[in-house]
Amino acid sequence: MSRLKAEPAAAVRSMAELMAIAFAMETESAEKYAELAKRMRDNGQARLAEVFERLVREETGHIENVVRWSRKSGGNDPDLRQLRWTPKDVFDDEDAAVVSPELVDAYHSFAMAVRNEERAFAFWS
Repeated sequence: MSRLKAEPAAAVRSMAELMAIAFAMETESAEKYAELAKRMRDNGQARLAEVFERLVREETGHIENVVRWSRKSGGNDPDLRQLRWTPKDVFDDEDAAVVSPELVDAYHSFAMAVRNEERAFAFWS
C-alpha cells in the first residue's frame, strides 16, 4: 500500500474540521486531475484526457459526498476556515505533469489514481 510521507500534523478536533480536511483533499485531487486532463488534451492525447476527466468526475462525486455529509452532520457546507493545517503529500501525480505526454498511458494513470486512493486511506487511518 502507498504510504504517507508524513503523519497528519495534528489530531482532528471537530466534525467541522474533519469535513474541511476531506473537502480540501478531494478538491485538490479533482483540480490536479483536471490539470492533467487539460495538459493531455492540449498535447493531442484526447483518449488519455478522457481518462483524467473520468477521474475528475470521480473526485467530484467524492466532493459532493463530503458536502452532503457536512450538511447532515453540522448543517453547513465544509468551511476551509476550520483548517488548522493542510494535508500534505497525499496526492501525487507521479510526474505525469512533467513527463512527455507520450510516456503517460491509461494503465499507469489509473494505477496512479489507485495509489492516491491508498494514500488517502492511509491518511484517514
